[in-house]
Amino acid sequence: MELNTKNQLVRTHARSGRWVDVNGQKAFVFEQGQGAPVVCLHGVPASSFLYRKIIPSLAENGYRGIAPDLLGMGLSAKPKEADYSWTSLGHWCGQLLDSMGLDKYHLVIHDIGGPIGCELIANAPERVLSVTILNSPIANLSVFKKPFPMFFFEQPLIGEVFLQTTVPFLFRFLMHLRGVQDNSVFGLPEARAYDFFLKAGDSGAAFLKIMRSFEANADKEKLYLDALRALNVPKQLIWGVHDKGLTLEKYGMPLQRALRLEEIHEVPGSHFIQEDCAPAIAHQLLALIAES
Repeated sequence: MELNTKNQLVRTHARSGRWVDVNGQKAFVFEQGQGAPVVCLHGVPASSFLYRKIIPSLAENGYRGIAPDLLGMGLSAKPKEADYSWTSLGHWCGQLLDSMGLDKYHLVIHDIGGPIGCELIANAPERVLSVTILNSPIANLSVFKKPFPMFFFEQPLIGEVFLQTTVPFLFRFLMHLRGVQDNSVFGLPEARAYDFFLKAGDSGAAFLKIMRSFEANADKEKLYLDALRALNVPKQLIWGVHDKGLTLEKYGMPLQRALRLEEIHEVPGSHFIQEDCAPAIAHQLLALIAES
């Protein structure tokens, strides 16, 4: 794929991955290492680029780190007529992992990658070796509301205008405001990379469809919690305590209680804790994988 950008972060990330065919459409997969697969799912408005600080740690410790770009995001295909609901994206992820020949894998889920990953678990629980959940709307999903500024994107016309005016400078400002606690780790180059991956190929049209296809309801909450409870493998929660949207109190602690976990591993980050707290996440992830 020809990258129409001079951003070195984008080019380096693209060179670190490969494209996998899924039903005739290309999926980009950021991948490093050999050994047991660890599949890391991103949310919005992110891509596999979010895991660029985690995947190398997995590879260095003898695991195969795998972070795909979801359909409609990053460098993956962005078909206009695709179904971008969580149900459909969960099936698509299953087809991707089938195409890659992955029979069993450890699973890391974040943001709406949480519901999408729970679709994977519900569809094929026997394939999952462990689950690590990072700041994700699973518990209290029936009362979930998109936090500022993400709710703008679900509005017709307003979403299109807001997306196109979210240039890298504003993207960095919003990330510092709501997504990244340590401003020193996220500058304009990173903001430009996020903006590129969000809009590449279709000016963000698929992203807007994803934002308008959330299945935040009581039936899905029950499905996801039942699937996680029934999964007899090691599970853990890692939560950024400064997340103003998916707060520890409203989303983390209820999920801990629902899954009867002894603790939540709290880290001093905001929503995108992979940016703020990569070493701590990698440490906890490797410990859980070793346990399994």
